[in-house]
Amino acid sequence: MNIKKRDIFSDKRVKFIVIVMAILASILIVRVLFLSFNSSNQFKTKTIKDRALRGSIISSEGYTIARSIKSYSASFHTKYLDPNKKEFFLKLFSIYANIPEDELKKRLVDKSGKAKKGWVTIADNIDAKTAIYLKELKYKLNRFKVFRGNGINKNFYYGLTITEKGESREYPLKEALSPILGYTRVKEKDGYKYIVGFNGIEKFYNKYLNRKKDGLISGKRDAIGYIVHTKNTKYTKKKNGYNLILNINLGLQKTIDYILDTYKRKLEAKEIVVAVMRAKDSKIVAITSSNRYDPLNIKPDEIANLQPKATTYSYEAGSVLKPVTYALALDKKLITTDSIFNTYNGKMWLSKRFKITDDEPENSLSAENIIIKSSNIGISQIAWLFKGDDFRNGLLKFGLGEQKSGIDIGREAKGQIYSAKKLKSVVNKATTAYGYGIRTTLAQLLKAYNVFNNSGVSYSPRVVNYIEDEDGSKAFLKKDYTAIHPISKDTANIVKDTLIKNVKYGTGRLAFTKGLEVGGKTGTAMIADKGKYVKRYHTTFIGFANDKFGDRYTIAVLVIEPKYEAHFASQSAVPIFKAVVDAMVEREMLKPDIDRVKQAEIVREKAVKNSKLEKKRQKKVLELKERLRRQREQLIKRQKERIKRRLKAQRLKRKNRVIKKVKPVNQPSNVPDLF
Repeated sequence: MNIKKRDIFSDKRVKFIVIVMAILASILIVRVLFLSFNSSNQFKTKTIKDRALRGSIISSEGYTIARSIKSYSASFHTKYLDPNKKEFFLKLFSIYANIPEDELKKRLVDKSGKAKKGWVTIADNIDAKTAIYLKELKYKLNRFKVFRGNGINKNFYYGLTITEKGESREYPLKEALSPILGYTRVKEKDGYKYIVGFNGIEKFYNKYLNRKKDGLISGKRDAIGYIVHTKNTKYTKKKNGYNLILNINLGLQKTIDYILDTYKRKLEAKEIVVAVMRAKDSKIVAITSSNRYDPLNIKPDEIANLQPKATTYSYEAGSVLKPVTYALALDKKLITTDSIFNTYNGKMWLSKRFKITDDEPENSLSAENIIIKSSNIGISQIAWLFKGDDFRNGLLKFGLGEQKSGIDIGREAKGQIYSAKKLKSVVNKATTAYGYGIRTTLAQLLKAYNVFNNSGVSYSPRVVNYIEDEDGSKAFLKKDYTAIHPISKDTANIVKDTLIKNVKYGTGRLAFTKGLEVGGKTGTAMIADKGKYVKRYHTTFIGFANDKFGDRYTIAVLVIEPKYEAHFASQSAVPIFKAVVDAMVEREMLKPDIDRVKQAEIVREKAVKNSKLEKKRQKKVLELKERLRRQREQLIKRQKERIKRRLKAQRLKRKNRVIKKVKPVNQPSNVPDLF
């Protein structure tokens, strides 16, 4: 019996050992299979992208106007955040990301105020520098166990996750170069955000700025998904978009911005626009407006400023068109500078309804003096000398009408000239000659006037000088195919001399600058509103400033609706032109031909003048401060007196109240009178 029991126990032990061994063997097999599976996965190939960026926009001096940077987002899963360390997490994140703690708390709840669940993006559009700080924070949070496992596997959790979301555009100088710079918008493809130009230079050169190629890193990955960098790992270098190197001189541009801001307030104008172009190659060194905006913070009242007025604002320019008519007549040998015209003492009737007048009445004027005196009657008679379509064709050769100037800053408005049939009318031909009935843009006028300052030829204005890749290789864009050559070199020089005389003796006298060759023409034109001309004006001055060292610039100024007291171009546009020329002299872009002694005297005189103005200003400030001090003292004195009267009245009121409360005591009859 005992033997049988012993055998049974022995059999059970054997079975138990066999079962345990089987289980252990199964575990071992599973483990081996798992390791072999991981081992096979370890060497699978993985490819990641190194995202390329949009090119930058850089001034002629090397200042960055616009650039792209990578943007990141920070997110976490609410399931893995330790509730007891939530405040600690928010406080640290606020410090590292420079975001107020209250703002972070708002991002953790939905619109109804309930706590968000799942993945929460706590910060978006983070720059690279902040992303580095947050990655450092991530490791600290893991060390402090702010995030922990939740569920079956306590060792598995998602911590703070920093993800590359795309690129964003930066404008370090904010409103500088607006509105010609334009602005951008963000588009998304495969979850990645990229930049697209939407206006101005950003749009015009979008294909070059965005001509980029992402880099690639391809190689075997380890068990947790990271690429193992070995000699077999393949690298493809990324290629960022081309950089645009501008002709714009940022220093001059910012100085002109200040000039325009000052004159806009002084003239109470709606807007002032200025463009400065190098004559020999039509490179734009400055083009700006008084109405600018920050491309990253466009306000509702700035919508009208998004389009650059230099190219998109078509208007009747007035007398600045007279030199064009004059030049065409000279080139056709219809007149000479000395040809005499009857100007009818400033009044000429074309019909019972239509009369042409001059601001400075004269009985007769030479062709040259018609420009200097800005005679509407004289220029009308010159226009009538043209036969057939010669006049219209000549205007078209100057780049006017529906032709575009070809400037590289985006959309251009079309000008307007009467049709050949309508221009046969005596009235229409006359008004076109002195700048009414013909619409132009400032860019068209700048290109047309450059003909006079560049020996009869002009090219399309150019803002961008060349494009450049990351390696410094330069690429100049195709040559300008919209060059104009409407008149001969001799005719251009004759008109140039007339414009110089206009600055010395005519309507442009305030533009005169000693030691420089300065010429130009004013234009004052009424604005048409609902089919009628009203007392609102455009004033224009187009001219040039040259020195004897070969520096030649053509400059255009447009003032939109100055106050009525300054509605003549000689009062508004010409002083701005002069201020721009002075700024160019100060920056040595123009060098007056005067000896050092005279130059020192001019500088000294200017310093004395500025000093006197500064003293006057300081005196006014002191007087104002003194007046305010006296007013403040008088006010304090009156307040003190008012308080004293109020307190006295309150004391009397209290005293009277006490007297009424106290009852008089009747003296007993048996008490003797001691007095």
